[in-house]
Amino acid sequence: MKKLLLLGLVVSLFSAAGLEAKTVKKGNKRNLINTFELNVAHINDHHSHLEEEKMPLKLNGQTVTATIGGLPRVAQEIKDFRKNNKNTLILHAGDAVTGTLYYTLFEGKADAQLMNAINFDAFTLGNHEFDDGNKFLKSFLDALTIPVISANVVPDKGSILEGKWKPYIIKNIGGQKVGIIGIDVVKKTKESSSPGDDIKFTDEVETAGKYVKELQNQGINKIILLSHAGYEKNVEIGEKVDGIDLIISGDTHYLLGKEFEQFGLVPEKPDYPKKVNSPDGNPVYIAEAWNYSYLLGEMKAKFDKNGVIKELIPTPKVLIGDTFEIKNAEGKVVQLDEKEKVAIINSIKNNKNIKVVKNDTVTEKLLERYQKEKTELGKKSVGKITEEILGGSDNRVPGPHNKDGSFATTLVAESVLHKLRNMGTGNVDFVIGNAGNVRITLNPGNFTYDQAYSLLPFTSNTVFITDITGDEVKQVLEDAIDYVLNGGSTGAFPYGAGIRYEATKEGKLGTRVKKIEVFDFKANKWVPIDAKKSYMLAVNSYIAKGKDGYTTLGKITAQNRGTDTHLSDTKIFIDYLKEKKEVGRPKSTNVIFKY
Repeated sequence: MKKLLLLGLVVSLFSAAGLEAKTVKKGNKRNLINTFELNVAHINDHHSHLEEEKMPLKLNGQTVTATIGGLPRVAQEIKDFRKNNKNTLILHAGDAVTGTLYYTLFEGKADAQLMNAINFDAFTLGNHEFDDGNKFLKSFLDALTIPVISANVVPDKGSILEGKWKPYIIKNIGGQKVGIIGIDVVKKTKESSSPGDDIKFTDEVETAGKYVKELQNQGINKIILLSHAGYEKNVEIGEKVDGIDLIISGDTHYLLGKEFEQFGLVPEKPDYPKKVNSPDGNPVYIAEAWNYSYLLGEMKAKFDKNGVIKELIPTPKVLIGDTFEIKNAEGKVVQLDEKEKVAIINSIKNNKNIKVVKNDTVTEKLLERYQKEKTELGKKSVGKITEEILGGSDNRVPGPHNKDGSFATTLVAESVLHKLRNMGTGNVDFVIGNAGNVRITLNPGNFTYDQAYSLLPFTSNTVFITDITGDEVKQVLEDAIDYVLNGGSTGAFPYGAGIRYEATKEGKLGTRVKKIEVFDFKANKWVPIDAKKSYMLAVNSYIAKGKDGYTTLGKITAQNRGTDTHLSDTKIFIDYLKEKKEVGRPKSTNVIFKY
């Protein structure tokens, strides 16, 4: 009897300590009585930005240019994260590819090798994985050894993509089952990428709800949505679907967290992560990790006995190197001296939102192989330029020396319009581009990949589409010209495709643009713009934000009246020249500017 009593006491003590896995019911959930800690690290939208890049940051009271990001640096931080935490989960929320020469030359294979080396626990499909159709995506997925999930992207039976991903995975972490569901953005993938007709898409919210229930019916109460549906849609999912604990977001490239303002950065939203309540009143956390491998999202989530997050400790980190540059008194870029460098490094040692990280040597060696090959392949011809096409800083504004201005900017605009009207986004009416986006004159002869990235070097520049009225179009052009003529950058001067206009140097804001016509593709002729009609306009993401004096355009996009396709204008131009094989000057710059 004493032995039985003693045994009962021991069992009771173990149960009280949370060491026995009792189960209780809550709704249709089966839950463990003990609490559980899960440590999550994540990236999204690295877009083939494999190398570190340079960026101005405010550190230790001064603005310096630092090296930031790069997958070898991400790899090292993830190694440290796994080493220093128990129960880790490493996630990638989609759009691994398109955006740099690494993608253009290696078609995702370089991305896949580095992602495999990092060994993400799960990767969800983004819209840009479909940019070059099913055949490319199959090649990319064949090179990946990490799990790929996407619940709302469904290949038909017999598709070459059939069986290449699952709706979700279940991972056993620290003795607990964690369900991870993949979601892709639907409208943008269908309209701005090139999935085959044998790929079907289902609604993000409905699909999330369907698979949460499927996981719950298997007794799983810790559920993560790895969702490339974009921040706003993911907030909506969190508020409409019961049973989700955490949403790792991608697509919108949002830097979250006002704490990053200390580094001179401008966050899109003040909170990392965003907390909302599901219909049953339980918390749902939505986190996104900026873009281009600049930042690693990190958090510690503590679940209670019912599988609900009761505490979440966020520590997202900007990842930088240990070299810093400034301009000296003569305006020359120089390295900080050792004393100032050490002072900066010491100033950030105890800052949880930034970290100096050395590159992981294994991943760095993998990248070096592609870097060497990129140097050689960069010299490879894309197509042929048949005549001189003026561009660059000396040809931005039409004038006495060059009445047509930047033919190169018009040509780039034509390539963007051609791309958009020959894919899902066939309703774009015209394109407007700023001359400063185009950096060189094109000379007759073979045109290489390297030259393409010299022509359009801003790899973070993507194509943005918005609705706009005829009246607003006039004001956009007026803004840009006024900015040029009143002390702003000459790079603001507007050129277009599918649109042409006449303007004068004389006058004031609102009076200079005299005539605007747009091309009617159905009637195959130029027609006067209708002031009250709504059109679809494509621009680059830089001026979409109101930069370079495009203030009206910035106000329009601030009203959530558009979408960033995240299509690279550099890649679009390369594909255009490949298709055409050779190009010369456009028939017209579509601008008449009278001095």
